[in-house]
Amino acid sequence: MKPSVWQALEGARLVNGKIVLITGAAAGIGKACALMFASQGASLALVDLQEEKLREVCQEIQAQRGQAVPMVADVTQNQGLDYIFQTVLDTYGGLDILINNAGGGLPTDFFAITPEEWNRIVNLNLTAVFLMSQRAAHIFKKKKGGVIVNLSSQAGRSVSPTAGVHYTASKAGVLGLTRHLAKILAQDNIRVNAVCPGVINSDRIVRRLEEKGTMVETIKSIPLGRIGDVDEVASCCLFLASDLAGYITGAALDVNGGSLMM
Repeated sequence: MKPSVWQALEGARLVNGKIVLITGAAAGIGKACALMFASQGASLALVDLQEEKLREVCQEIQAQRGQAVPMVADVTQNQGLDYIFQTVLDTYGGLDILINNAGGGLPTDFFAITPEEWNRIVNLNLTAVFLMSQRAAHIFKKKKGGVIVNLSSQAGRSVSPTAGVHYTASKAGVLGLTRHLAKILAQDNIRVNAVCPGVINSDRIVRRLEEKGTMVETIKSIPLGRIGDVDEVASCCLFLASDLAGYITGAALDVNGGSLMM
């Protein structure tokens, strides 16, 4: 964990008492979000398919006297969505914040992508975000308030340096979805924003860069001269989810060390 991020948050309780649902919470950015939101007073509902790692995250939070319930579920399947939202409501009786983090890509060459692989990546990165947001918005609408934070990517602004065209297209779609939801849900005091990480030190990204032998070249291309930390992305999600961002909706926050300046 980067001390600078956690030092800045020391003593704060930015989401105290909030019920937060985070997908893809077993590792990487999702895990960083879970730990950071827990430190800021949230009660967590965590979703992932990696059962052992997910339970380890929950145990780490509980060891710090935080509250977290693990849910092993597939966000691309209706059965999984039913289970997720029923468990959240049964456990906490409501929901305040949704962090749509689950996602992934493959480095498949454009000409080798099959329709099945295309659908699998788009369903995970875009369709699942739509479906999770739709269900959460039904809850938020009833109580006239809520927050959705969608994880897009620098790829959604440009192109992915490590994954295929289906990843780039789906992450670009997340940005369009975010804007549209922000527009139509604002009347119910539901804010919707996106975070666009650049090259971050998640295990998956680091492994891909090392496999391609492009780590040094990638770092040289980033104005700040380093890859980002998962906590630096989580802190942006926390900001957008908190009342500090109460007048922000329909925005996309770039977290990329200056590697893509809009």
